[in-house]
Amino acid sequence: MTENKTFEQMDSRELLSEIARYQKKAAGHARLNAVVGVLVAAVLLVTLLVALPRAVAVLDHMEQSLQEIDTFVENADRVVAENSGAVTEALGKLNGVDFDTLNEAIQDLSDAVKPLANFARMFKS
Repeated sequence: MTENKTFEQMDSRELLSEIARYQKKAAGHARLNAVVGVLVAAVLLVTLLVALPRAVAVLDHMEQSLQEIDTFVENADRVVAENSGAVTEALGKLNGVDFDTLNEAIQDLSDAVKPLANFARMFKS
């Protein structure tokens, strides 16, 4: 305010001058707000233009990966289903083996072959 007068104490010219000064300040603030708003909008737009294609590419890559995983799981299920009978049969055969008798037969064979191995070593020297 001009010379610390109240509005009631100012004449018309001083009031108009004061109003003009406030309008200039308000216009400056409005311009600043407009510039900041435009800058924020521009940054958001650029971010969207840069980030959106990347996000779409990531989503496409994820979709491809999920399809590959689905294919892998289907193939694994098929392999398990096709080979479950063979695995069951092999386990049945392994359960049918008498390992104690097998170990005894291996030991007997070892006992029988040792003297022959010792005999053959005498001729190598």
